[in-house]
Amino acid sequence: MGTAEQMTDPTRPVTQPPARTADDEPAAVRELKERVFQNRGASYPETYQPTNLICPTKLTDGIPSAVRLADALINGQTIVAVADFDCDGATSAAIFIRAMKRFSDILVSHRLPRAKLHHVIPDRFKYGYGLKPRLAEDKIKHLAPDVIVTLDNGISSHDACTRINQWKGVSAANKSGAPHVIVTDHHAQGESLPLALTVVNPNRKDCPFPSKALAGCGVAFYLMILVRQALISRLKKEDRLTAAASAIATVQVNHLSDLVAVGTIGDLVPMDANNRLLVKVGLDRINKGLQMAPRKAHQDGYLSYGVRALLEVANVNYPVTATDIAFQVVPRINAVGRMEAPTAGIDCLLSETQMIAGIEAKRCHALNEERKVVQKEMQADAEESLETLLAESDQSEQVKEALTTGSDDCPMDAVVLHNERWHPGIVGLVASRIKERTKGAVICFSPEGDPNADSGEDNGDPDWLKGSGRSDNVHLRDTLAYVATLAPDLMMQFGGHARAAGLSLHRMELNRFKRLFDEAVAHSLATAPLSNPVYEDGPLPAELRTHALAAWIERQPWGNLFPEPTFTQTFKVIRVLPVGDQHQKLLVVDADENPLTHTADNGDTIYPVAKGAKAIPMLWFFSRDEDHPETLQPGDAIQSTYNFTINRFRGHNDLQLIARKVERVGYGQ
Repeated sequence: MGTAEQMTDPTRPVTQPPARTADDEPAAVRELKERVFQNRGASYPETYQPTNLICPTKLTDGIPSAVRLADALINGQTIVAVADFDCDGATSAAIFIRAMKRFSDILVSHRLPRAKLHHVIPDRFKYGYGLKPRLAEDKIKHLAPDVIVTLDNGISSHDACTRINQWKGVSAANKSGAPHVIVTDHHAQGESLPLALTVVNPNRKDCPFPSKALAGCGVAFYLMILVRQALISRLKKEDRLTAAASAIATVQVNHLSDLVAVGTIGDLVPMDANNRLLVKVGLDRINKGLQMAPRKAHQDGYLSYGVRALLEVANVNYPVTATDIAFQVVPRINAVGRMEAPTAGIDCLLSETQMIAGIEAKRCHALNEERKVVQKEMQADAEESLETLLAESDQSEQVKEALTTGSDDCPMDAVVLHNERWHPGIVGLVASRIKERTKGAVICFSPEGDPNADSGEDNGDPDWLKGSGRSDNVHLRDTLAYVATLAPDLMMQFGGHARAAGLSLHRMELNRFKRLFDEAVAHSLATAPLSNPVYEDGPLPAELRTHALAAWIERQPWGNLFPEPTFTQTFKVIRVLPVGDQHQKLLVVDADENPLTHTADNGDTIYPVAKGAKAIPMLWFFSRDEDHPETLQPGDAIQSTYNFTINRFRGHNDLQLIARKVERVGYGQ
């Protein structure tokens, strides 16, 4: 129970009572939590202590990278960070710049020279992804860097590193005159590493770091821990700098945990044990920060002005969940890089005043609204193209059934779509939606150029297409690598992960690529298909549907391959109300899983209401349209797969179910 002041002031959240430990909770609740965790390959309870993080020194090249950056800080050198334009890249840059600035401020206060810190995020329409030779020449060289650090990119920057190594007279600090390049990334390594000073990447082939799921922001976070240690070690060697070493030791890198949580959730990396720890610590600090004054929360490292502002424009209130971050904060950061030059997102995350953070967050929000409009139009085009492709394909029985019944599921192993009107920043989102229907590998292509470019402005090469892919059935990057082995002369560049990849393709190669991609997907399916685990957590008995359990679910670090619990059972529908044009709100009550032996007059199976049943609201999103305005009737029996949540609205905290799948199975009695 909160204080009287908290209860009467709706702007202040009531603090959750301390969670029960696993030892003192009811046996049925503990068994349920154990089942949920076991279904995801984990053990309940998990202990989310920072001391349980994997040791940073296990990152190959982590220590020499940190030593070089520490020397650059101590000697007041120029450091340029080059980040990706998505949420992971923006949070990586914010972690790096904020930590390095904090270190530099301390060193300056002890009469050491100030390091010059710059960050560069490439305009995706002009420079594409990552550190490229043209970006290095146009945007980095004139800054006269002594050290260039890539963040969430660089593992494929062979040409750029070679070009930078050839520069003369750029860096006064390095004997060669060329900047030192430190690559920090988490994407899969190709045949060789770029010729950089160091390469920090848990997915480089010789790296013993146990977690291969670390996001780019996680790599940046770990590197900052190592830089802190390197600074302390370096400064302690000189008597006059021992005070500076002591001051650096007071810096707590975990004050950047809110950014680590946002970036890790946003990049959809597998939520393994180490990532769960990073996200849980970040979420806990965000929620504590929401109960503090904004300035104090920012200064004390609980909740930065930028993340707070993004939560505010999205109308997300306490308690913030991993789902809130994934669906409300991340899209607003990503929209910036998709729609225009990617400055608003990183500027928001780096804001040192609440006012500037608010301005930049509103810009992120506006761009996200614009993105939704463009995506809706492109999605309609893609759906039409898919229907044509399905009709022309050698149809499996599943595809024939989908076309006949109008089902959303149209299984196809490989799909390649192209449209000259499509926006290059949105094709990945469209590919993701098509993949949800086909359950296979999907690549969508658009022209390479910037749709926002003025007439006469340099707008990319018209002979090249920009592609983005998503996959549920094969390792997408490895499949594209197989395409390259099938046709070494194919004019294509690519990179990515198992389930997402980006590529550039010469437009004259499109038809050839389609044939090769079909062959490569078939090969990958035959040799190393992706597994897609199904997480079924069974029924959630009415007596266990409590606020305490729902609050526990809210606090967990759910994510990719560690999804929020989904329960399945039978209900009787009591009431059906439309919500807007597309959704429904049901009132349901538990039905017995065992139907009666006799049927209704119309042949329906009859499910009696269960003993001890309780009515509970159920929201069913995107369940109505003009052709199907009413899909259920009171009295229907349904089998539903759902999430269990709390609906916080106007001071009320009501339990509710969020339907993920609903199937009418008969009549409820």
